[in-house]
Amino acid sequence: MAYSDIFDLRYNTPTLRKKIVVAIADASMDVLNEDPGTSNHTNRVKWANVSLADTEIMADRMYFGVLENATIQSVGDAATDGDVQFVINGLINVYSNIYA
Repeated sequence: MAYSDIFDLRYNTPTLRKKIVVAIADASMDVLNEDPGTSNHTNRVKWANVSLADTEIMADRMYFGVLENATIQSVGDAATDGDVQFVINGLINVYSNIYA
């Protein structure tokens, strides 16, 4: 997909943005309730706390990461909640290490 198309997905998909915000909130709560023995748990908790403090800002930070997924790219606003959640969950360790 061309960069200009990805840019358009980032800034012109309000329904996808809503799904990303909710998926981040859901993932954050799951992280706060996960087993402390989970790999990278300390950084994941930091990410979860930052995310819950402002899910909108975290959505802005993670949006391009979400758009790296070919399924999300191909459907944009029509992405299913499950697909968005799957992608967010897969990005937690990447983004959580930023807050280490």
